[in-house]
Amino acid sequence: MDTVFVGNPLLDKLASDLSGRRKDYSRFEPAGARIALMPGSRSAEIATLWRPMQEIAGRLRQKYAGMRFVAVAANEERRRLLEQMQIPGFTCEYSVDTVCDTAAAVDFSIVASGSATLEVASSGCPMVVVYQTNAVLWHLIGRWLVRSKFFTLVNLLADRRLVPEFMPYFTSIEPIIETIDGYLRDKDLLTRTSNELIDMVEPMTRKKAGETVASVVIEMLR
Repeated sequence: MDTVFVGNPLLDKLASDLSGRRKDYSRFEPAGARIALMPGSRSAEIATLWRPMQEIAGRLRQKYAGMRFVAVAANEERRRLLEQMQIPGFTCEYSVDTVCDTAAAVDFSIVASGSATLEVASSGCPMVVVYQTNAVLWHLIGRWLVRSKFFTLVNLLADRRLVPEFMPYFTSIEPIIETIDGYLRDKDLLTRTSNELIDMVEPMTRKKAGETVASVVIEMLR
């Protein structure tokens, strides 16, 4: 089949120059960090990821008492669901906002795998990507069908491990906490990751999916 890559509509609204989205962590301190929790918009994702995300956040706050967290919901219905599933002793800000705007306003993100990772990357925000599939089904079927080196969209596009990913499932939150803590204690790593994310996304913003699709359709009609 003849195909053409038209671009990614998620990036259509972005300017071609994303230099202003690069984050500088030279004066960053983990104790004052603001971290986004993005458990996804689907009920199944929230059911499997929201609790471990809260547990990870709680453990990080034990070490860095001033750390703040914001949970992002796609709409009011999802916001209420997150609040209802809040575990005892955990507190955070709840926001109905776009992924891009939230990622631009925080220092780090914990993100459910999916298109949101590309939006976080376009904001130059370092992240850890998580997902939780059925481990039994994965070993019975999934690992025989999926041969990719990476699972998360950002790493697939970069063709390297640009951000840490804990997929297709994780059995403990300990490695995730250790990885996040390692990032938060390394200003150079955070700054470098922010720049590398922008370097990966920026060329993709130059191809506007809407315009390209329109051009293809007009040419086909002719």
